Amino acid sequence: MHNSKRNDISYKVIKLTNGETIIASLTADNNKDIEIQNPLLMTIVSQRTDIRRGDNDSLNLSRWIEPYTEQKYFNIRKSTIITMASASIGLSRYYEYFIGKMEAWLEDEHNSESKSFEEEYTDEEIYDELLAELELDNKLIH
Repeated sequence: MHNSKRNDISYKVIKLTNGETIIASLTADNNKDIEIQNPLLMTIVSQRTDIRRGDNDSLNLSRWIEPYTEQKYFNIRKSTIITMASASIGLSRYYEYFIGKMEAWLEDEHNSESKSFEEEYTDEEIYDELLAELELDNKLIH
């Protein structure tokens, strides 16, 4: 069921019946289930800012099942899915960036055992690097 063509893979935001929301690469879709790769748990965190601006929401991505297995592909029964939607371009870019950073960290994991991925890369650092990348892309386009 694996699909190796990169341009055939689409990123989906999937809301599950257990309340979790994940983003993943959809690699196959059949009658009873879907197959995904690189699932990440999406969590929205609200932070109180000053009174005039209200709350500031930020998106946290974290590994969903991977800490417990080396399996690359996962099947999810459609009966456990409430809804599924295509990820926006911005979210897709953030997802790709996060996956790239995570893969780089996993390759270097044996060299540095003292920090976890979440400790090494804070959300703010990831956002800053992604924004810098997007700004560079925009300058190249115009």
